[in-house]
Amino acid sequence: MAVHEVTHELRTGAPETDAGQPPRYALRLLGGFGLERDGRLVAVPQGARRLLAYLGVRQRCARSEAAGTLWPGSHEERARANLRTMLWRLHRVTPEPLVEEDDRLTLAAGVTSDVATLGAAATTLLAGGSPVGGGPGVPVLATGELLPGWYDDWVLTERERLRQTQLYALEALAERLTTQGRFSEAVQVALTAVQLEPLRESATRTLIAVHLAERNINEAVRRFELFRADLGRELGVAPTPWLEHLVRAGMAGGAAQHP
Repeated sequence: MAVHEVTHELRTGAPETDAGQPPRYALRLLGGFGLERDGRLVAVPQGARRLLAYLGVRQRCARSEAAGTLWPGSHEERARANLRTMLWRLHRVTPEPLVEEDDRLTLAAGVTSDVATLGAAATTLLAGGSPVGGGPGVPVLATGELLPGWYDDWVLTERERLRQTQLYALEALAERLTTQGRFSEAVQVALTAVQLEPLRESATRTLIAVHLAERNINEAVRRFELFRADLGRELGVAPTPWLEHLVRAGMAGGAAQHP
């Protein structure tokens, strides 16, 4: 997903797209920051983006947590004052509130976050539920990294957590599609995982397993050799014996079926 540049400013009092329906806000954090109101980009001040992004990831948090995380080098009272200022600025960005304030802070009901969508899709898949929308679900799972170019400590931590979530979900989905005999879709999902992390053995193992399941032995061996070369070049290590055994067993099985 390319980084979305905010090029339009939403003016207070903009008409609703559907008569009688409240506007919907979409918060994009994967691949770059962006906020849309019924499909139109909204300009958000740089400082206020940090608070909105944090709530887009956390969904709900205590005021003290937000203040301490976003202003870690500030005294507690100063951090709380900064938080109050950011909330005031956010309330001026759109006609409707983006954040609800009570004992805790949370995104308003009309605001959706792509991070939350990704998390829900991954949780469903890992729990054995149906893929997103009844299809492979790759568009949801294979999104860009969290807030590229941001280097706050909390962003770095959440970025890695989300990356691992994506990879586990993609691998699980590829395995499920393989058991269903949907090999073409399984290959595409597994390839997405490999592209996200080329040196992750479990991703390559999942892809090789798809090729072996569809009796595509040559492709399985080719993928193994590519992975072995990449590991040796980048890390100076070899694939685990488990992966090599998987390939050799597939080759032996293929040979037995074609005497």
